[in-house]
Amino acid sequence: KPMNCPMHHKIFAARQRSYRDLPVRLSEYGTCYRYEKSGELFGLMRVRSMQMNDAHIYCSEEQFEEEFMAVIDLYLKYFEIFGIEKYVMRFSTHSKEGLGKKYIDNEALWEKTEEMVRRAMKNGGVNYIEVEDEAAFYGPKIDVQVWSAIGREFTLATNQVDFAVPPKFDLKFINADNEEETPLCIHRAPLSTHERMIGFLIEHYAGAFPVWLAPVQAILIPITDDHLDYCYDIADKLEAEGMRVEVAADSGRMGAKIRKAQKQKIPYMLVVGDREMEAGQVAPRLRSGEELDAMPVEDFIARAKEKIETRA
Repeated sequence: KPMNCPMHHKIFAARQRSYRDLPVRLSEYGTCYRYEKSGELFGLMRVRSMQMNDAHIYCSEEQFEEEFMAVIDLYLKYFEIFGIEKYVMRFSTHSKEGLGKKYIDNEALWEKTEEMVRRAMKNGGVNYIEVEDEAAFYGPKIDVQVWSAIGREFTLATNQVDFAVPPKFDLKFINADNEEETPLCIHRAPLSTHERMIGFLIEHYAGAFPVWLAPVQAILIPITDDHLDYCYDIADKLEAEGMRVEVAADSGRMGAKIRKAQKQKIPYMLVVGDREMEAGQVAPRLRSGEELDAMPVEDFIARAKEKIETRA
């Protein structure tokens, strides 16, 4: 399947819906396939098999503004979490010339839904730019353009209004007047595809993920093999606290292991020798090269957990 929409529409239509059921929100981390031309493939940014972080919200016109802005608020929360400071909300509208060709041929509904989006964004105090002739074929949309820390621009999220497809799938609900009514559908993909999001984050952080997001948060580096058992004991304690940890048990000098961990941009390198083992401590080094004073294992755990839990 190239998209998740038809399956969600069929789920909505599987039984009779009342206005009391709305909004109906269906989300899916679904696998989609698109046979992109080989010249258009681009690393993780454009692939043929993708995991789509997708949802469809079925609502009445009265519920539209609240549901639409809840999606925008979700995006802003994600940007705060990931430290994305530069972004633009692009409001894409139709063009009269494209009606019946590029867009569903219903000028009245286009104007109505575009005004609904404008009103929602203005009432929510969200800045946006309006761009003509870039809408989806079934309705207006907000595309979120972001820039990574090194300046590359990406389309990372979308929030689309669909007034055209629900009638084609004969989607209906019984309104408060006991009459059939067609719902609006909001298509939302807050973090793009899994592949594109990972590709963006790798570039955004230049591989130096914050502690909470790092694939490996700490690595224990024994000075000699005599310290390996102690390293494994510490690793067990860290894992019991939910941390992702490795032990550098491979052969090689300590200095080479530290350089390897720094290249991998692991946030914490915990060096262990006789002194640390006897005192029940670890000697943390940061990937920046900064060395911290040796500290009890419990103190390091508290320090790391504070960074993780606050997403510092």
